[in-house]
Amino acid sequence: MPVLRINGYTVPVAQGSLDIKPIEIGDRGKSYNGITLSQRSNHKRSISFTTTPLSEMEAEALKGLVRGVGEYWSFDGDANGTISASEFPAYLYSSKGVRPLTVGTSTAQQTSQVKFGAGSLDPETILTYPTSVLSGMTDVTINAWVSNGTGSPSEHDDYILIAEDGSNNNVIRFTRGDGANDIQFYTRSNGGTANTITYSTTPWTGINVYHMVTAVLRHNPEGSEKFKEIYYNGSSVASTTTATSGPTLSNITTFKVGNNGDADSTWPGYIDELMVVPYAATSDVISAWHGMGKAMSTLPKIYVDGDLIQDDLLTTEFIGHIGSSKYIYAGGETKQTLSITLEET
Repeated sequence: MPVLRINGYTVPVAQGSLDIKPIEIGDRGKSYNGITLSQRSNHKRSISFTTTPLSEMEAEALKGLVRGVGEYWSFDGDANGTISASEFPAYLYSSKGVRPLTVGTSTAQQTSQVKFGAGSLDPETILTYPTSVLSGMTDVTINAWVSNGTGSPSEHDDYILIAEDGSNNNVIRFTRGDGANDIQFYTRSNGGTANTITYSTTPWTGINVYHMVTAVLRHNPEGSEKFKEIYYNGSSVASTTTATSGPTLSNITTFKVGNNGDADSTWPGYIDELMVVPYAATSDVISAWHGMGKAMSTLPKIYVDGDLIQDDLLTTEFIGHIGSSKYIYAGGETKQTLSITLEET
């Protein structure tokens, strides 16, 4: 096993930099012959290290991963509540407590067809969330496990996620295309320039079979980096380096999950483990998410495992902190080394 992993991703730890300190938690006393002795009741671990030199994209992705930024919906919470009275059930809240704005009355939690945990989303014609989830982002990664409930697509787009402004600019759409058995990642800039990348090698194999799909947007790609990229089950399947269709996400006015406001656009299956994060995840990070084999940690908490932890795989949650970032010039580009501290919760 690697020395250290965060949510399945093998962290590039610089040799000789790793330090683990026990932190004593709590206090209890026992009395013997009238003398009270103080005893510590538990201890937790603090892990600190520096990384090897990272590219800007690698560094920003690792910073986001460590800090547990973004929003995550497991759809596992209880289903109590009356949607028609705006008493929205807990399963529709993100792990950080983001509450939906509007919910269609037929929106439901699926408990028998799930990828991980106790529930998944059975979408209906309306499910919107605050635009603040996306509005502060420049780079963005959308990751979800989705199943297809119909063998053949109908003559309309089926939506996993859409965010846009009122003029049909500044758009992100993650869909199955109109009458096509494919995955599409569409973006449109503030000025109206649009672009779609597509993976069309029959991705929706099997009824109610879950696949992990990922859309990555990086506004300012460098060198061989991609502007947009689609991943399917952890592998890159479509991309473009043309960076002209980037939306200004601070301008969006609607953010919908599983629909575009009507029955024809509703995703014809289930959505589980939805995550929207403000960084362009690298191929190694996405592959690690696919290979975790379990639900994501409850952001902002992160799973930490590896040889230095010696715990069961992906069961111990930590809170991560980024310290200093040092810049070096290596291999013809500027790289960063990060100082990181992980504290056991």
